[in-house]
Amino acid sequence: MSAKNRELARAYYTALYSPDHDAAIAKYLSDDYVEHQYTTGFTKAGLRDYVKGRLAQYPEHRVVIHHALSDGELAFLFVEEKLGGKVDYARAELFRIADGKIVEHWGSHVLDEKNRKNPNNTWDGPQVDRSTDYAKRFAAQFEAMDIRGFHDQELETFGQSRTPEYKQHSPKGGDGCAGLVDILQKAKDNGIKTSMTCYRTLTDGDFIVSHRLYDTKPTHPLMNRIYTFDMFRMNADGKAVEHWDVMDDVPDESMLAKMI
Repeated sequence: MSAKNRELARAYYTALYSPDHDAAIAKYLSDDYVEHQYTTGFTKAGLRDYVKGRLAQYPEHRVVIHHALSDGELAFLFVEEKLGGKVDYARAELFRIADGKIVEHWGSHVLDEKNRKNPNNTWDGPQVDRSTDYAKRFAAQFEAMDIRGFHDQELETFGQSRTPEYKQHSPKGGDGCAGLVDILQKAKDNGIKTSMTCYRTLTDGDFIVSHRLYDTKPTHPLMNRIYTFDMFRMNADGKAVEHWDVMDDVPDESMLAKMI
């Protein structure tokens, strides 16, 4: 069932961002479908208008699905949205599927910055290895350690949950575990309290996808009310060796409840 859900999500998303978007919505979405993407106004009709507007505004528009992961009712797509003129967006799309229909969707998107703080590409890296169960085996432990690291500012835990050479695909972070710790250490030294809330976690082979909210008080420019999908590749020791993310600012506090 999990593999079928993964392929259903891929088929739907490919058809959605095409001239067949109306048929895709009618075929794949349930009657009681719940939309959490704020750019759609949280409705199925708003989703249709958003997609039509996106395609009309960008004639060269196309989507490339780089990762498709699934876990029970959940399926996740990590997508490169190409608008033309070397303007690209990273998109994270999470679906809940029941009885062959998509019943719920959460999404996040961010402009891919070309002025990177690491030498890696946003979308490159290995595909999921489903011959392993590293993600399922270590997900709870990993999430607990990240709560200690981000929420409780016990920064030494990142050295336990990530390898020293931790590869960073997010344009905003430096490579290696030290790149992450450096940002958080500076925040801590400046009296900035960080927080992290995890809403849902998907595991597939050696990949973990964590749906999170980060926040800081006082605000930090890199972690100011960020609605995020983090994707990690895990090793046999339960440590993250690679990381991708899609970070989207929460546009308004009143929207947050509908977004999660």
